[in-house]
Amino acid sequence: MNVAIFNSHTLLASHYETELEIIYDHQEKGDHVVQLICESDLPACDINPFYHPEACERCISKRKNGYAALNKKPEIKRFFYLTEEDKLRIKQVPKAFVNVAELKKLKVDNYEIGYSVASSIISYFRDPNPTLDPKWVERYIIGCLGVYFSMINYLKENSTEIVYVFNGRLSHTKAVLQACKSVHVKCILHERGNSMPFYSLFENTSIHDLKNTQRLIIENWEKADPSERIERATQWFQTRIGGKMENWFSFLENQTFELPENWDVSKKNILICNSSEDEFASLNDEWKNHLYANQTDGILKIINDTKDIENIHIYLRIHPHLAKVDNHDLRILLAIKSPHLTIIPANSLISTYNLVSHASQVITFGSTIGMEATFMEKPSILAGKSFYHNLGGTYEPETHQELIELLRKDLQPKPKEIALMFAFFFGTFGVRFKHYSPEDFGMGKFKGNYIISENSLKYKIIKAVFENKVFPKFSEWLRIRKREKLIQRFLP
Repeated sequence: MNVAIFNSHTLLASHYETELEIIYDHQEKGDHVVQLICESDLPACDINPFYHPEACERCISKRKNGYAALNKKPEIKRFFYLTEEDKLRIKQVPKAFVNVAELKKLKVDNYEIGYSVASSIISYFRDPNPTLDPKWVERYIIGCLGVYFSMINYLKENSTEIVYVFNGRLSHTKAVLQACKSVHVKCILHERGNSMPFYSLFENTSIHDLKNTQRLIIENWEKADPSERIERATQWFQTRIGGKMENWFSFLENQTFELPENWDVSKKNILICNSSEDEFASLNDEWKNHLYANQTDGILKIINDTKDIENIHIYLRIHPHLAKVDNHDLRILLAIKSPHLTIIPANSLISTYNLVSHASQVITFGSTIGMEATFMEKPSILAGKSFYHNLGGTYEPETHQELIELLRKDLQPKPKEIALMFAFFFGTFGVRFKHYSPEDFGMGKFKGNYIISENSLKYKIIKAVFENKVFPKFSEWLRIRKREKLIQRFLP
């Protein structure tokens, strides 16, 4: 079997090690493996968005050091292969956009390039509506189209049964996925799994494919042993509630189980848990909120239209993940003033789960708190899209007014089994690493070795030239000139 792996995100923890895992396994089966690489070819990427040559060298160094851990080095080919016709098409594609919403509309063939570029930029800024730097957007678009057309050309000329690539929603990785779809070649996307010792594989789609992942949630539950699935799902919830999350950084350490000073048990206490808006804004239209323009819009409307409901108090819990984030939407939320509202900031040590356990109702916009509330036998209202949307574990109003009416009622919690079904999938999905041993979220060994970049003489020279602190303006001029010269390779 002929297998190709598009190398990307090499400097991000565990992702390159996952590539090595996949290469090793295919080599063990006797398959021919080609690694498609970037040799400082992209004018902007998620690892090096502003094109610093020394960052490229670090990435290349780590990739090369990984080969020593394999039984044999895979065949190495540069991904870049554009025809003059491709270059002309790249030149003709629009590259100037007023805002992210306009950028997301850009498509080339069936490739939603606008969404993929927006996804990378939103993730970088942690802002769902960042100010767009025209030159930066242009570089991303040029690079993405370069990957897209190059991959189509490669697959047309090289017999390939499977292509592997990371993630599938970010700029260049989505380009690979769509190129494979265009020429009908199987594309398998790799991502993190249910916890650090696991990675996951999704065929011809990503974990963010809402309908596909919902299908997997249901199928995994139905196929599993009834007693085992309940035990595993319950353990997943109990681990999270206990603050020992295994698949991501824990935001729950050192949290206290005290309630806010103004908590009044005689009132109907509604808990709103927001989440990182950028997590949803960077996905496709399938994730578009049908109730509100965004979470901020929804929260403002909910607070405004509940001010006259007797004996109600709203607690807005800002997600701890936003503690170091400063963007327009978050500033709006923190500035809300209302006598029936208490804002619990992201850096508060008050336990979110303790708030859930004492709340009358819980409102989320897609975070896992929505399912955790159902598990804790609390009425959970979903005011957006999520993997558990339509599974039956939350109240899902069709309009804003329906949501307000739900807040007036004494609701009963939805079936706990739905929460268990959701938890069973996210507590078990993925493939256990055989060769990579993670030590923590950011470090691990592949075949007993740390795969790291070398502080080589070449790296030191590149850094001295392009990041010279004595002559910073000259270094920046050289870097920009090198980048502009690179861009010309993508154009006629």
